Amino acid sequence: MKSIPAGLLANAQAEVATLALCWRITRQDAVLILGTESDEDVVVPSGALAGTYLAKAGITGSSVRSTSDLAVDNLEVQGSVLDDITVVDLNAADIEAGLFDLAEVILFAVNWAAPSEQVILRKGNIGAVERTAEGQYKTELRGLFQLYQQQILRTYGVMCDAELGDARCGVGLTGYTITGTVTAVTSRRRFDTLFAASPMPAAGEYTGGLLTFTTGPNAGYSREVKEDAVGSTVGDLEISEMFPVLPEIGDEFTLSAGCDKAYATCKDRFSNLLNFRGHGHFVPGQNELIKVGRS
Repeated sequence: MKSIPAGLLANAQAEVATLALCWRITRQDAVLILGTESDEDVVVPSGALAGTYLAKAGITGSSVRSTSDLAVDNLEVQGSVLDDITVVDLNAADIEAGLFDLAEVILFAVNWAAPSEQVILRKGNIGAVERTAEGQYKTELRGLFQLYQQQILRTYGVMCDAELGDARCGVGLTGYTITGTVTAVTSRRRFDTLFAASPMPAAGEYTGGLLTFTTGPNAGYSREVKEDAVGSTVGDLEISEMFPVLPEIGDEFTLSAGCDKAYATCKDRFSNLLNFRGHGHFVPGQNELIKVGRS
């Protein structure tokens, strides 16, 4: 049960109400996005929810239903992306860059005529963001019980479950990272490159690796390489997910190696067999675990 301030409840029951729904979104980089469904900006002068909630943010939500069986309460949210990013930090590049993935959201109702009267309706996180054919973005506000449906234990399989270069893997990426420059652009996912490395690695060694732009409009953004055709000082790269902005000729980047997480790759390419995290070599596999007793 939610405790609704008496003044807010009376306002809601009045013939003419002065209520507004407001959104408080905290992006992955800690930037706040404040929006309201009201036709005018709503100012909350003090308190934990203080700020100016912009009507120009253009965010709207659907109805939401709560149950007593611990089911996840989801609220569909959609909004338009604006060109005037000096007024509200909501733009296509940041959405495409993943800054809104799992962003924390607070939805609350406020009496805009008396902003101290407010009640939090929902807390949660933004789900997968989809772009509609009309150019709008649509997502779900996932309730706190969504976390209870997530698998948090490690799975165990034939392939290694560590990420190349992390603490569990232990491989240093310095010797497996090269730099390059964009020489031709096909799309935000595909472009030709010129590499600065000697000797050059074989084609395919950077599939699954991470490309990070160091200059240009995508500077600081990283994406996984879906396929590489390196093998020489020039190469054609295809990226798994689009970069926020179309790369430009001359943009510089770093490219770290990828790993297919197979036993042979860990042993022969990285000489890192002691840190291999798959079964079948140091730990018995499923066939051994289900064997019955023998005389």
